[in-house]
Amino acid sequence: MFTDPLPSERTVSVIVPVYNAVTHLGACVASILSQTHVDLDVILVDDGSTDGSGALCDDIASRDSRVRVVHQQNGGIGAAQNAGLDAARGAFITFCDNDDLMSPHLIERLLTILLDADADMSCCRWWNVGASAALESLEEHRNDSPGDVLVFDDAARSYQTVFSVALRRLRKDELRYFSEANWGKLYRSALFDGLRFPDGRYAQDVAVAMDLYVRMRRVASCGDRLYFWLQRGDSVSHSLRSAAYYHDIVRAHARSFDAALSRGILPARAYYGLTALRLERHSVRSPSDAELYKSDKALVRSLLSRLTVSQRARCAMLRLIRRAEVFVYDRTVHRRR
Repeated sequence: MFTDPLPSERTVSVIVPVYNAVTHLGACVASILSQTHVDLDVILVDDGSTDGSGALCDDIASRDSRVRVVHQQNGGIGAAQNAGLDAARGAFITFCDNDDLMSPHLIERLLTILLDADADMSCCRWWNVGASAALESLEEHRNDSPGDVLVFDDAARSYQTVFSVALRRLRKDELRYFSEANWGKLYRSALFDGLRFPDGRYAQDVAVAMDLYVRMRRVASCGDRLYFWLQRGDSVSHSLRSAAYYHDIVRAHARSFDAALSRGILPARAYYGLTALRLERHSVRSPSDAELYKSDKALVRSLLSRLTVSQRARCAMLRLIRRAEVFVYDRTVHRRR
């Protein structure tokens, strides 16, 4: 049982799922503890690490009273995030991947714009950087000037329809863009009341995205690049290509598709996400994989049949644009080291 002093009304809980991250966890947590907003409740969730990460978490906590550690058997990132949510005591919550970095102004900036707008979530932009250049990039951009802020409602609609890089830049709509990724965002903790990530699945963030965004009255989005998303060749997003991996992606986007369409929102992002079905088909290696693919194929066909001709045409157009953008991304940013 935790016996630390009670948090204040401005305490921010920072949830960091940790799994075999001993080589880069120190830099990640250092960037969190160096925040200009000092009222922090940092929760390191050791998800059954086998490389000494758990001991490193304990050592970090012994040196800063704002850090607490949760040790648990390996259950995947969703289970780790849930453990962090269960332990969180702050009025606000943010997440950080255990191999990424935060600008020292991230939490202060996101909290300021959230409170000024009376919003339920605030978000920032990010840097895609290779791991080898991360600390240098963090230092270079440590004191960048604040960017523009946009306040808007209907977060679920923006999530589903504003995702093409080319179109949002053409329309000057960049600040309405945000993804399902939980990093680079600050949430009011009440948003997670009764809401948790699915355990043991990939794309756990996609699975709950629509549930989370439909709860929001207002979002405050800023143009500041405050989160450093590090690219590593051994990360989950780079390395996992099994049928089960794509099955989880398809099912998560199917849930998002249904939630959007039932609320009268064009499920354009979810429509694009369902194209993972093609990758699942190419990843079938066993009879059980084949059964998963067969059921997913039937599910996708059923979902698409619910679209009108006009909706399907719009979704298909956005999918083609996005596929071209991803092609470029995979051959540039995603290969950084």
